[in-house]
Amino acid sequence: MRFIRPLFLFLFFAVSACAPEVHRAYIDMTASGSIIWPGKPEKPRIKYLWTLQNVGYEVKDGRMEVLDVVAGTDVGATTDRRRSKMLVMPQGLFADEKRLYVADPGASRVTVVDRQSLEVRHILEAGGDLLQYPRGIVAAAAGTIYVTDIMTKKVLAFSPSLDYLFSFEGDFLRPEGLAIDSVRGRIYVVDTDAHMVFVYDMAGKRRGTIGRRGDGDGEFYFPTYAFADAQGTLYVTDFMNFRVQVFGPDGAFLTRIGTLGDSYDAVEKPKGVAADTEGNIYVVDGAKDMVKIFNREGRLLLFFGEQGHGYGDFYLPAGIYIDNRNIIYIADSINMRIQAFQFLGGN
Repeated sequence: MRFIRPLFLFLFFAVSACAPEVHRAYIDMTASGSIIWPGKPEKPRIKYLWTLQNVGYEVKDGRMEVLDVVAGTDVGATTDRRRSKMLVMPQGLFADEKRLYVADPGASRVTVVDRQSLEVRHILEAGGDLLQYPRGIVAAAAGTIYVTDIMTKKVLAFSPSLDYLFSFEGDFLRPEGLAIDSVRGRIYVVDTDAHMVFVYDMAGKRRGTIGRRGDGDGEFYFPTYAFADAQGTLYVTDFMNFRVQVFGPDGAFLTRIGTLGDSYDAVEKPKGVAADTEGNIYVVDGAKDMVKIFNREGRLLLFFGEQGHGYGDFYLPAGIYIDNRNIIYIADSINMRIQAFQFLGGN
């Protein structure tokens, strides 16, 4: 748990004097550890950890001014959504050892949270142009941040200090999901309206494509999200084919998971996808407001969450990311928050 502790406990210590208008994130741990799946008498596999919604603590003259994080009234969207002190409609997310990154199209910005200090910074523009609808986000080991913007039809790169660097070469129809394979130096860009995945290097040079429009193996019909694990395996949400497709590091089709139907193992509205270190595959089902966990053979192992506004509930969840300590981050979009869970291991 040492990975989690700095993210939480900072708020309980005095804040040293710093410049005015420094914003920090509030991590709500009210129900941490008290919600598990499955329930007794089964052995728990998933544990709720925390919620992030408020990104607008203001530190002035060394004092932290706490906003009302329960009522959620200070969203700022009526005047300027980009200045909202809350997450507005988070959809894409990524986490590394130093930062949590949130693509928030509802606020037309990217929110970056420092995991030690909880200081919040936002990416609002790229090369003088405002972000419009950022959807996908990943960060390389060296710190470069990559963001898709659906409205401007661009994939943008930013430095670790959040300065704009460059945009990817080539034209996109609707770039949405991003996945990164830092070991092999690849960025995968899911172009929903082109029905394919583009393969890039870290400098934004196009190196190939995966898939085409269709319903066969290795074909897509409006793909959306993607995830690459440590072994280079690529998982792509094939939205209108109601499944997730899995590819090897060479881009070769491996298997598919899910189908349309009324059974629990069906995925009616697949959104984000990710895999834990044991190879279990997590699919966000936006229609069911839950996360479904499958093994590599496509057998449903467990699902968690339901529609609601309480801790551990979801309302149109979207993106998901799982880090190397099996902490699961989920963009709970209509509830205007990120929720974190811990995979506890086991078959």
